[in-house]
Amino acid sequence: MTLPSRAAAWSLLCEYTKTPPLRRHALSVEASMRALAGRAGVADPAELELWGLVGLLHDFDYERHPTSEEHVWKGMEILRARGWPEPLVRGVGAHAPYTGIVPESPLERAIVAADELSGFVGACALVRPSKSVRDLPPESVVKKMKDKAFARSVDRGEIRRGAELVGMPLPELVALVIAAQAPIADRLGIGGVAPPDLPDEPVPPAG
Repeated sequence: MTLPSRAAAWSLLCEYTKTPPLRRHALSVEASMRALAGRAGVADPAELELWGLVGLLHDFDYERHPTSEEHVWKGMEILRARGWPEPLVRGVGAHAPYTGIVPESPLERAIVAADELSGFVGACALVRPSKSVRDLPPESVVKKMKDKAFARSVDRGEIRRGAELVGMPLPELVALVIAAQAPIADRLGIGGVAPPDLPDEPVPPAG
């Protein structure tokens, strides 16, 4: 399997995604995916990169194709048309439950665990006095999940399903995502400072 470079993946993301919040979400899920790969014992550099690329690209088509009739389907179509490997295509598709793609591989299970929770952790960080993920207790995130009025667009059921799919207690998964985001918190806008612009030129991954 020949993987595209991360620079090529970033270029594709920026081609289809112009808004900084969606680019930051892509980076946060990439960081979570890399952390989940490490926890799963992924040692091969190419496999680790695959996990990261799936996180980076899982929503790359969303800005142009936000409906469930198009989102993910268009993205998968674009990836296949460009000759990108099928494990990457399936991983991108697996994050959306309506595709009918059953998350079977550890990677496919991980993207379900990473996606909604990464965004929810960021939302929890922004309501702290520090506006930083670096001092966010995992138990605070778990408690916020019970507040249906908070970040109501986040599917709590998907967060719980993701934890089950990767075989982790929810607080442990939350702690992993917090730790994954902390090194790039400023870039994500959850480090207590205003986030910088994200250029079309590649920014480095977490870690």
